[in-house]
Amino acid sequence: MAISDKIKEHRTKCGLTQAQLAEALGVTPQAVSKWEKGTGFPDLSAICPLADALGTTTDELLEHKNPLRELNKKWLRLRFKCEKWEAPLQDLVALDNEILTQFPHDYTSLWRRVVDEFALACRQSDAEEKERWLSLAEEHCAELADKDPDWENPKYKMVEIMMESGRTDEAIVWANKCKSPDDAMKKVLRGDELRRHRQKLVCEELDSLLLEMRCDDLDFLQASEDIIRALIPDGNYQWFYDHLMMIEYTRAKYYAARGDSAETMKYLYRALDVAKEKFIKGTGKFTSPIFDELSSESGPMSLLEQYYGILQERKGLETVYFTEEYKQLLEKVKALI
Repeated sequence: MAISDKIKEHRTKCGLTQAQLAEALGVTPQAVSKWEKGTGFPDLSAICPLADALGTTTDELLEHKNPLRELNKKWLRLRFKCEKWEAPLQDLVALDNEILTQFPHDYTSLWRRVVDEFALACRQSDAEEKERWLSLAEEHCAELADKDPDWENPKYKMVEIMMESGRTDEAIVWANKCKSPDDAMKKVLRGDELRRHRQKLVCEELDSLLLEMRCDDLDFLQASEDIIRALIPDGNYQWFYDHLMMIEYTRAKYYAARGDSAETMKYLYRALDVAKEKFIKGTGKFTSPIFDELSSESGPMSLLEQYYGILQERKGLETVYFTEEYKQLLEKVKALI
């Protein structure tokens, strides 16, 4: 359809007269009449305003079509049908290959082909067909991983392909190539191993959070303690005794910096109580459901030794270090080691 016909068609659909369109664009009605008769053409500067006034796009108005864009639209329509089981996935893979015939270096289409081949493999009930599609997905995914080593998607997909193929050892190799191997390992592990891995990740994130919150701010310190006690309500804190001890010690430093010796010693003794509690309860597995697959690695004595070393360093405790009460605290800790 010529642009003259398109202008007239869209103007009519919008319910505009030639005079009204001309007024909206700042031209004469005679100019619009010439455009629609094909005896004139809008200036380039008028194309965008004209498209807006007619409720269309410049591409539609000028009949400019991007072949890849059109194919992508076709792919999205077919993908929607496949997801509703209204079309076979084989058709989608065939379209992937059709697009790549024309645009062999289009990364979006290369990636789509891998995803669609893998999805097709997972739907197969026939073992040979499943293996065939998995092999194709593996081949094309490995090519993408080689082409762009910094692209994470192919590595994660290779983990899935290896697991679906029953090749756990190779899946672990690919998981370790990912920037976040711990996340990738979630696709590899199963059952209790997966539960233990997730608990380990939560523990590590919590450990980092608590370290960040350990500062000269009583609100942060209280929040840190509340988090630990909320997550481990049964009081079997295992290695989080270390954090609880350091929270009390950091509180002591807070008051030492403000010259309050009584409060300083109060929290130093509370830190000792935490270290002693770990010594009494010993080392073993967590019993709280959120960490019940994990065990403490350090011995119960190590926290008392750690605390004794910290007290000897006297960092931030200079205001009480030479007092008799502080010397007595040191002796008590030393006697327990």
